[in-house]
Amino acid sequence: MLTLLEKLTRPCLTVLFVGVMALSMAGDGYAKNDKAKGKKQNAQQTEERIEDEVIDEVLDGIFGENDREIIQRYVKNHGVTSKGLPPGIAKNLERGKPLPPGIAKRNLPTDLESQLPSLRDGLERIIVGDDVTIIEEGTRVVVDILRDVLKRQ
Repeated sequence: MLTLLEKLTRPCLTVLFVGVMALSMAGDGYAKNDKAKGKKQNAQQTEERIEDEVIDEVLDGIFGENDREIIQRYVKNHGVTSKGLPPGIAKNLERGKPLPPGIAKRNLPTDLESQLPSLRDGLERIIVGDDVTIIEEGTRVVVDILRDVLKRQ
């Protein structure tokens, strides 16, 4: 027969054992949550780093604040002949899209190009109608456009 002490001790030990097991599993859960949080933070940091790199790369391919002034001053002093594009073709000249087929394009004068900041490898500035554009050399995708910068005022 079980004594009164044994009868009371057995459920207490069971509760204590279950409690210890629950805490140890919860500890594993917290560790897993900490690992998940760490992975999430690492992923977020990686995403932010990639975003910064993309922004830096994009900024390497856009016209700067002074580029319009430099080009307009050059046009005023040296004269650069340009002819506007037909409306349908001009409408298709957009950032992120390839140059429309059959579009007349030419390089900037060398002395004007030398006054502008360098572009990263794989990009070039060209004249398209009255606009100056930056395009990717391989894909001919338009990266940036200075609209009507060659029009004489």
